[in-house]
Amino acid sequence: MIKFDYAESVTTQETGKSKLKRLEDDFQKGAFDFVPDIKHWAMEEFFWHGLPGDDWHPLESFLNTAGERFSPPAQEQLRRWKEARVGLFEVGDIQSGTVNLQEWDTADGAHCGPPLRAITLNIGGVNAFRNLRGQVALMYLALWNPTEGLYCGMGYSAAVKKREIGLFELLRNALRHPDIASRKYSWNESREAAHAYLREWKMREWHGWLKERLSFPFRAVIQTRPDTNPQAMNVTGLMPMTPADVRQMGIYFEVPTGGDELIIAGATMVVPLDIESPNWLPIAEYQAYRAAVGPPPGTRGQPAFVRLR
Repeated sequence: MIKFDYAESVTTQETGKSKLKRLEDDFQKGAFDFVPDIKHWAMEEFFWHGLPGDDWHPLESFLNTAGERFSPPAQEQLRRWKEARVGLFEVGDIQSGTVNLQEWDTADGAHCGPPLRAITLNIGGVNAFRNLRGQVALMYLALWNPTEGLYCGMGYSAAVKKREIGLFELLRNALRHPDIASRKYSWNESREAAHAYLREWKMREWHGWLKERLSFPFRAVIQTRPDTNPQAMNVTGLMPMTPADVRQMGIYFEVPTGGDELIIAGATMVVPLDIESPNWLPIAEYQAYRAAVGPPPGTRGQPAFVRLR
């Protein structure tokens, strides 16, 4: 109920209302506009950390206006919410009003931290996780009672089976760097900028330009089929192509899948998982070019990937 009051106060009153809208808009217009429910994740990030680089914190504002409603120890308890950290956690058993969680390493496919017990602030509490054992949940988690080693799940979360975790890994990385996730691309800053970039893009020798800027291997989320969820995979190189090939077919990456099988994946289907890497912006720029001019003439009606053996 306190979280509900806090959320109502922040989302309906100034200064929080306008600051929250700014972050929601930035997330929706930024690099992760394609992520489902990105607006809700922006709200969670705002509740616990405020705007990136802003000294004003919504929780402090809420506590300041609460008067004597919360004693000093209670205020310090609630301030633990500011320490909430987003992560991917395997869901375990439900016991005595708590859910057992353990952080999941997506690259190694294994646990990467000790087992944790947590209460949760979502509707239904920990019972919402009762049928999710073995799945991995993306959520914000804060330490709640250090003496008992008890944590607090902050409410909004989503769970997925381990084999479908790719998009969740990307979203976790984005939420850990909200300053990047909410940043507009330079070609979206204005209509004039968009026109200037488009003129340059149409003249660019894209294969050579990308080859100069990309480092391999790198992990990426790849949509291999329209009817399946994106998968996290290793990208090992650019497919050798001439400028004439690129004009006709576009850019492709080499993606080994184990054994002697190799996927040749179209660059518009590849999103690097490390949003701080030097690979992020060049690939995003190529994808923006393709979004502006459409698919290459040789690929219309064709799949964006090919499996080779």
